[in-house]
Amino acid sequence: MEDTGGLIRQARVRLADADAARRRGEVETIRAVLQIVDLWPSPEPLPVDRDSSSTQIAASSSDHPTPDPASERTVAAGSEGAGVVGEFVALEVAATLGIYDPMASMMVHDAVNLRGRHPMMWAAVQELTLEVWQARKVVRACTELSAEAAGRIDATLARLWGTVGWSSISRRLPRLVVAADTALAARKARRARQERFVHIRHNGDSTSWLTARMDTGAALCLQNSIQRLTDQMIDEGATEELPLLRAQALELLATPYLPSSSEPANPSPPLPLADVVVHLDAADLDPARWSTGVAQVDCRGGDVGPVLLADVARLLGHHRVRVIPVIDQGADPATDGYRIPTGTRMQLQLREQTSIFPYSSRRSWSCDLDHTVPYRFSRPDSPAPPGQTRISNLGPVSRREHRAKTAGRWRLEQPAQGVYLWISPTGMRFAVVNGHTHRLADVGSVERGEPDVVAAR
Repeated sequence: MEDTGGLIRQARVRLADADAARRRGEVETIRAVLQIVDLWPSPEPLPVDRDSSSTQIAASSSDHPTPDPASERTVAAGSEGAGVVGEFVALEVAATLGIYDPMASMMVHDAVNLRGRHPMMWAAVQELTLEVWQARKVVRACTELSAEAAGRIDATLARLWGTVGWSSISRRLPRLVVAADTALAARKARRARQERFVHIRHNGDSTSWLTARMDTGAALCLQNSIQRLTDQMIDEGATEELPLLRAQALELLATPYLPSSSEPANPSPPLPLADVVVHLDAADLDPARWSTGVAQVDCRGGDVGPVLLADVARLLGHHRVRVIPVIDQGADPATDGYRIPTGTRMQLQLREQTSIFPYSSRRSWSCDLDHTVPYRFSRPDSPAPPGQTRISNLGPVSRREHRAKTAGRWRLEQPAQGVYLWISPTGMRFAVVNGHTHRLADVGSVERGEPDVVAAR
C-alpha cells in the first residue's frame, strides 16, 4: 500500500495544478475583456426607440443635428493614457459574466489600465507570477496618477513580484503612490474631507453595520465619549466583553432620551420619522400569531430584514410612525399620464427590489422607472393611447441601462407583468423574473430552431 507521504505529494501536485489552472482562467478573462474593448465599434448616432423619458430635442438649425441624449457615448476606457471606448461595452461584459454593471465597468477600467499603464505588471500576470486580484489592487491605487507616475511605480514593483509577499507589497504601495505625486496626495486629502459619509446596513438579525468616514478630530471625540461610557458601565459592575460594552455605549449615544411621566416636561427635539414598509402574510394579522409571526421590514435607508412581529414595536419605539395604505402586489393600476403616481411607484419598487437588467443588484429605489413599451404622447393627428403608465408596462433600471435600452442597443419586452425579456447588442438573451436572471439561448440559436433553454455557464 502506498505510504501516506506519497498520497500527500499527489494531492499537493493536484492542488498546484488546480491553482495554476485558476490563474490561467483569470488571465484569459482579462484577455477576453481586452479583446471585446478593442473590437467594440466606435459610438455613432443610432436610430432611437424613443421613450419620452429621453429629452425631446428641437431640430438643430445647423447642418449637423444634435445627437440623441440616449445614444452611446465615448468614455475613458481607463486612466490617463488608456484610450477611450463606447460606454455600453460594460453592459455586454456584465451580462456575459453575470455580474453587476459597476463591477463590469471596474473590470474594463482595470484591464485597460493594467495593459496600458503597467506593462511589467501585465507581463508578470500573464506569466502567473502575480495574481490578477493583486494586480488590480495596484492598478486602482494608481488610477489617479499620470501615466508617467504609474509607469515609475510599475518599474519599482517589477523586481518584487514572486520574491516578496503580497502583504509586504501592499504596505509599501500607499507610500509609493504618495511619493509619486505629492501634490495629488494633498488634493486627495482635501477631497476626502469633503467626502465624509455615514452608511448603515441592516443585517436582518436585529443588528446593523455602521460605516462612516468622518473628520479625525471628531472621530477622536466620539472614541473618547464611547470610552468614558464604557468605563462608567465597568465601574457600575458590567462584566461583558469590551467590544460589546463599546457597542452598548454607542447605542446609548444614538438613542433619543425619553423622560418618564414623573419628570417635568422639557422641550425636546422631535422624534425621527420612520418611513418604513412592513410586509405581512395575511395569516399574521391573527393576534394569536403575533408572538411567532415574522415581518419583512424595508426602508429607504436599506432593508432592516426579517423582524419578529413582537419586536416591531421595539424597533420603532423611538420614531414617529407613518401609516400607509396596504398595497396589493397583484394589482395593475394604470393612468393615462406620463408621470408615475406615488402609489404605482411604491408598488413597483416593492415588487422589484432591484433593477430588472440582467444580474443587476442596484436597488430599485435609486433607479429610473422606464416604460417597457415607450410612452406615446398625444399629437394633433394621433391621440395618446390610454393606460400606458401601468405596472405591467414599467420596470426599474439604472440610468445607463435605461439609456442603452432607449438607444436601441439593448431590446426589452415585458410579455407578462413582471417578466422582462432582454436581448443584448451581440444577441445574448435573458429572462428576468422576480429578481432572478435566466440565460436563454442566443438569438442565432433560436433562429436556427435550437431549443430555447437556459445556457450553462
